[in-house]
Amino acid sequence: MRKTFTAIAAGLLLAATGANANLITNGTFDSPNLATGTFEPVPSLSFSDLNWGFYSGSSGLTKLVDNGGNQFAQIASGDFMYTSFTAATSGQYNISFDFQGSGLWGLTGSSWSPTLVAPSYLANAGWASASGGPVSLVGGDSYKIYFGGMVTPPQFSSTLSLDNVSVSAVTPVPEPEGYAMMLAGLGALGLMSRRRLRKDI
Repeated sequence: MRKTFTAIAAGLLLAATGANANLITNGTFDSPNLATGTFEPVPSLSFSDLNWGFYSGSSGLTKLVDNGGNQFAQIASGDFMYTSFTAATSGQYNISFDFQGSGLWGLTGSSWSPTLVAPSYLANAGWASASGGPVSLVGGDSYKIYFGGMVTPPQFSSTLSLDNVSVSAVTPVPEPEGYAMMLAGLGALGLMSRRRLRKDI
């Protein structure tokens, strides 16, 4: 009985706080796990591990890099990496990622159309965080987010390093009525639990 009560209470709390998850698989590029201080060319990696597609349009070398135990993707100029995801429910979603170097990014439907976020340029000498959105996504529909390495001013870097890619639902701020309903529900569950315990005695 206590386990059931705890599970229901946790579910109510999650619903009230609007908890949500990242829709991007392997947005941290931790899979496959590389040895510290090494790198692996993306074309040689298994898609089932990486979960990112790859397009080569240059003579550069796009790779997965481990720097002191932190893994990230390094996209060569002219190359692209992309991944697909499905929106959990219809609504507004935020996009965030960390990057270094020069390149671009965008968001489209699953067949590369329609364009939801037009190609946007990125350039920064050190690691920086970027965000996009909120964008309106339809529950059950699939989308593609992509990143390309290219030489752009003012940094003129020949690669775009990428990490911590995330697409998650905008967390609604619970209204006081929501908290009141959650507390009332927990109180009712507590009363039911006490009555059952008394019957069992």
